[in-house]
Amino acid sequence: MYVLNKITGEKQAATITKIDAAEISQINKTRRFDFNWNKEKNFHVYKLTAEDKEEPIGLLSIEERPQDYALEIRLLAVSRENVGKSQKYSRIAGCLIAFACREAFKKGFGGFVCLKPKTKLEKHYIQQYGLRSTKIYLITEGENSLKLIQEYYEDKQEGN
Repeated sequence: MYVLNKITGEKQAATITKIDAAEISQINKTRRFDFNWNKEKNFHVYKLTAEDKEEPIGLLSIEERPQDYALEIRLLAVSRENVGKSQKYSRIAGCLIAFACREAFKKGFGGFVCLKPKTKLEKHYIQQYGLRSTKIYLITEGENSLKLIQEYYEDKQEGN
């Protein structure tokens, strides 16, 4: 898995790791991410970091919904310095969504992932990641989830 350094054009290896309540509290204090992440302490929260960096550049909170055979992305955020035209890294959200898809396969949910999008991002998620709208949620499953995992998580391209 990698993120793309938009300044140098280089691919940088990226890692996703689970974080605990203490680290969530520290992240909230930095004000680099939108949302109050302390509200996510009862869920599975993960950070994405670029190689040789400790500070997260992306955060993801997911909730298992076994009754629906799905994982729900409760929150997904890219650090403020990586949003918009002046972003340092790209592919952050894609890596996090692909990670959720991978977890949904591991749980036996057939790659089924859902999220309630913020209105301004809904079209972006549909166009960029192939998510479909159910009016309430955006979803991905099966083939589309596999495609996202291959593109953003496994990265089988030459030279990586």
